[in-house]
Order: sequence, then C-alpha cells, then structure tokens
Amino acid sequence: MVIYIYLSIFFLLGIIKNEFFKNKKSNFLIFLIIFLFSFSYQMGSDWLVYQDWYENIFSKLSWSDISSQVIDAERGYILLNLIFLNLGFSYELFMGTVLSVCTFIILKFIQKESKNYYLAFYFFLINGFLVALLEPITRQLIAVTFFIIAIKYIKERKVYKYILTIIIATQFHESAFLLLPLYFVRHIKFSIKKVFFITLSSKILLDIFLVVIFFILPKYGAYLKSERYMPKAGNIKMYIVYFYYVIVVYSVYRGSRKKGNYTFIFTSLFIIIYFLATYFPIIKRFNVYFLPFMSITISNVGEISIFKTKVKNTIKKPFIILGTFLLFTAMFYKNYYLDDLNRFRYLNYKNYFIELSKENIAKNFYEKSSSYKEKIDILQAEEKNN
Repeated sequence: MVIYIYLSIFFLLGIIKNEFFKNKKSNFLIFLIIFLFSFSYQMGSDWLVYQDWYENIFSKLSWSDISSQVIDAERGYILLNLIFLNLGFSYELFMGTVLSVCTFIILKFIQKESKNYYLAFYFFLINGFLVALLEPITRQLIAVTFFIIAIKYIKERKVYKYILTIIIATQFHESAFLLLPLYFVRHIKFSIKKVFFITLSSKILLDIFLVVIFFILPKYGAYLKSERYMPKAGNIKMYIVYFYYVIVVYSVYRGSRKKGNYTFIFTSLFIIIYFLATYFPIIKRFNVYFLPFMSITISNVGEISIFKTKVKNTIKKPFIILGTFLLFTAMFYKNYYLDDLNRFRYLNYKNYFIELSKENIAKNFYEKSSSYKEKIDILQAEEKNN
C-alpha cells in the first residue's frame, strides 16, 4: 500500500507542475509505470489462467486445435504465446514484454493528446488501467492498443486500413468487432440532451444492446450468471460521478470544438457506458476502449468554465484540480482498500525484478499459484456470504 501513497503524492506534484508551469513532456513517467505495473508479480487473478495456458496448455495444441478454437482464447493470442514460448521467454518476461509495448503505445497517445498528461495518466490508472495491468486483461489490452493505432485512420479517412487494424484486434479479443462501426464516428452528433436521454432510458436500450451482443458473441452470455457481472442497482456515488463527467465534457467541448471531434464523441460514449455499467456490470469491460479518451478530456479540467467564467486564475483552478484528484483517489480507496478481496489482489504490491533479486520467484506455476488461489477462493467465499 505504501507504494501507492508515494505514487499518488508524486502524481499530485506532477499535476500541479504541469498545470501551472511549463513542463516538457518526457517518457520518464511512462517507463516508471511500465516498470511498476507491467512487471508486477503474483497480483490480480487472471494470471492464474494466462500462466497455465502459457506453460501447460498452448504448447500441446495442434494447428487444427488452434484453428477450431478448442481453447477459449483467440487465435492471435495463442500464436503470440507460442512465438514467445519458442523464443525461451518465461511467462513473466513474456507478459511483461507484451504489457510494456501496449502500455507505451497507449500512454504515448494519451500524452500527445492531453493538456496535463500527469492528470490524464493518474485518472487513466486509477479508473481501470492499473487493474487491467495487474490482472492482467492482456487480450483486451492488445485489442485496445490496435484500436489506438487505428485512430489515425479515422483522422485520415482510410476506411480499409481502419477495418484491417480492427480485424487484427479481434484476433486477440472478439469484443473489438463492436469497434468496426466507429469509423463513422465523425457523423455522430452528441449533445447534452442526447446523452441524458440515452442514459435515462438505459435499461430499455441495454436490454436490446445485450441481445445484439450475445447474438454476435454468444460466449459472453455466461458472464450474466457471474456474481461479478449480474445486473445491479444504481447508487449515489455513480450519480455524482456521472454528473461530474457530463459537466466536465460539456464545459471542455463547446461549440465548434465538438464538431467532428472523435475524442469528444468517444468520451460521450464512455459516459453513457459508465452509467449503463452500474446496472449491468458486464458491459463495463467494453469501456476500456474509451477510457483513454475520457482521460484526455479530464486533463483539460483546469480550463473548464463555471457559471460562464473561465477558470484560469490562481484561486479557482487549484480547487478544481485538487477536487478532481481527491474525488477519484477517494473512489479508488473505497473500491480497493476497503474491499478485502481487492486489497489482497491489487494492493499487496510485488514486482518481478525485485522478487527476482531476492530469489523469491516460484519454480513453477503450481508453486506460484496454489496458496495464492486458495487465498483468493477464501476471500471470494467471504465476499459472497457477506
């Protein structure tokens, strides 16, 4: 937990420096994030499946098994595993290398598009990307990376290159198929009234949306039976954050700034999905695709207008910046520190290189996973009973 406290202070100082002083953009922060979180060790829970696949399953598959998808994993991801396996990479180095490449591409994109990249990175991390790296949700992160690469083809209006890039993304996570229509994003005209209308009629729209999704991608229907993803009710925290997002977005993007602005449109989609995901958590994972754009928008929060007054003076701006920082820090604290299961999975920090230097690396998957999985099962049972 201590590392997160120090990191939060570091980000806060960086946010203030970026907002009030000229600060040259560098790759230091990106490489720091890569070292800390792309090479985590024995954290999260998805690695229990990914490492077993890498060390014990994929190497035994024949080409016919891969083509017919005997294993519940996309072909592109299986082939990527086999390439690194044949190169002699351990699971940790394979996963760290893949996550590092994805992290670098995504963060460089956010950095380039953001006004205050420290604030954008902080929001991006604590609102999903940190957990995505620690789990890790590798297949979808690879798909997100290809989506970020494909953004330039939307700008350049190169439809075939966009489609090809997204099709490659689907070879790592099938949910990327839903990104194909977004090439025509410039024709979408969002307004605050439309966003409110869509979100307030969310349950009806979502019922239809889920039927379409499960018709296209039937294997994801099993998630509805999961305690983690089954439908839930809204809460006051969700409404506070939802209205905060709406105020920020429609203050940052005014008039001509909205027209044809893909960041504005993807941020609006993020807000709608955020609202819907409160009732139907199963669609929350799809918002990972739009989280970079919400982060870019949040980086402009110091320039928003309140009551038709431009927030640029030294009195108002610090309150808005600090308020944004504290709001999402408090949410992270509530969601992860106050939850026993999440605290064990995500806050009990371990780094592969540090553990390697202490000669504290398990000899094999069974040794690494047995006691860890047992603890996860106990905490999940306690959470379910509570």
